[in-house]
Amino acid sequence: MILTEKTTTVDENYLWEQYAFTKDIKIRNQIIEKYSYLVKIIALKLRGVYQQYGDVEDIVNEGIIALIDVIDKFDLSKNIKFETYATIRIRGSIIDYVRKQDWIPRKVKNDFKTVKEAQDELTFKLGREPEDKEVASHLKLDMYEYNNIVRNAHGTAMLSFEELLSETNLRELETSSGYELPEQELETKELYEILKDSINKLNEKEKLVVSLYYKEELKLKDIAEILNISNSRISQIHTSALQKLEHGIRQYMYDKK
Repeated sequence: MILTEKTTTVDENYLWEQYAFTKDIKIRNQIIEKYSYLVKIIALKLRGVYQQYGDVEDIVNEGIIALIDVIDKFDLSKNIKFETYATIRIRGSIIDYVRKQDWIPRKVKNDFKTVKEAQDELTFKLGREPEDKEVASHLKLDMYEYNNIVRNAHGTAMLSFEELLSETNLRELETSSGYELPEQELETKELYEILKDSINKLNEKEKLVVSLYYKEELKLKDIAEILNISNSRISQIHTSALQKLEHGIRQYMYDKK
């Protein structure tokens, strides 16, 4: 028998209908096995958010728990693609897990603000972007302390940005009858346009880093090598870009209220 897309869809619907009726664990396990790839994809994409607060195994376990919960709560009659619904819920659960780890975002944010102010001051004074060691020296920090501040601030910015996207996607999902773009990070054309407009307002270096990180899926250390700048500087550029993008999305959400 040759399986067509229509046949596959019918089989999937039958599987969901059987589970909804019987709640058979064996059927649920089949569904988990079919969609576990989503957890791995999401864990990989969110590596920048959690890599300093948890390891991959913990994140994947959290994602599988979320997947099981999503399967139990999924309503086939809502006319929403399961992949779309599951992706948003799994991302949200992973972000919530990371948010609950033992760290102090306010201190991290204040420390990074101090670093950024020092960098701006030195840029004006020197007529060029200062090197990391010059910023550290200006703040009377050793390089370990300096790099730690930049690294923590980057994690904070990524977490805040991903958390906002997750909240926005979920809100849009709950007020929609379904989506046609489950493969996209953003699930609505309107929100996608807002993000696109925000990216266009970034400076050229920020645009390049965002493109290489999200579109080409390069690691920050690889981007640093390509641009011939330090890992700390790449983290600063990425953090600054995320903060600007987050501002654009928050403004969009505020205007919709």
